[in-house]
Formats: sequence, C-alpha cells, structure tokens
Amino acid sequence: MHTKWSGRRLVRFGLASLCVVVILFLVSRGKKTHAQTHIPVHMTTDWSNRHMVYSAPSSMAQAWRLQAEPRYLHQLTRRTAPAMQAEGAQ
Repeated sequence: MHTKWSGRRLVRFGLASLCVVVILFLVSRGKKTHAQTHIPVHMTTDWSNRHMVYSAPSSMAQAWRLQAEPRYLHQLTRRTAPAMQAEGAQ
C-alpha cells in the first residue's frame, strides 16, 4: 500500500511540474527579451557632438542646411533611436 501512495505522489508531482513548465513557456513566449528588442546604433562621437546642441529647424531652408551637418544628423539619430526602438518593440 505504501508503494501505491508514493507512485501516486510521483505521478502528481510529474504532472504538476509539467504544468508549471508549460505555463512558464507560454508566458515567456509572448515577451521579448532586451536582446531581441535592442537595436544598437553605432556611430563615432567626439567632444563636439556632446557640446554642440541643435534646436529644431524653424524653416525648410534651415532644415535643408542642417542636413549637411553630420553633427546634427548624429544628434537626430541619438534622439530618435529610442523612440524607433520602442515602436519596433510593439
């Protein structure tokens, strides 16, 4: 009689463990990890990139001139990269 009880316990423990594993798998399947959502933006920077801050262009002519400035493009990329990554994660 004692062997039946431990056999039943073993079966119950196995089924409970299987249920936990399946539930954890289903829950984790829907979530993306940091490595899956993070897209690195590689660019070289120097001191002038951190000390030169551009405001938003007020006219189309100014926006056209700023497109020729690599520091402005770097600043724009750094500022919009987190927003683009957040959109891609959804």
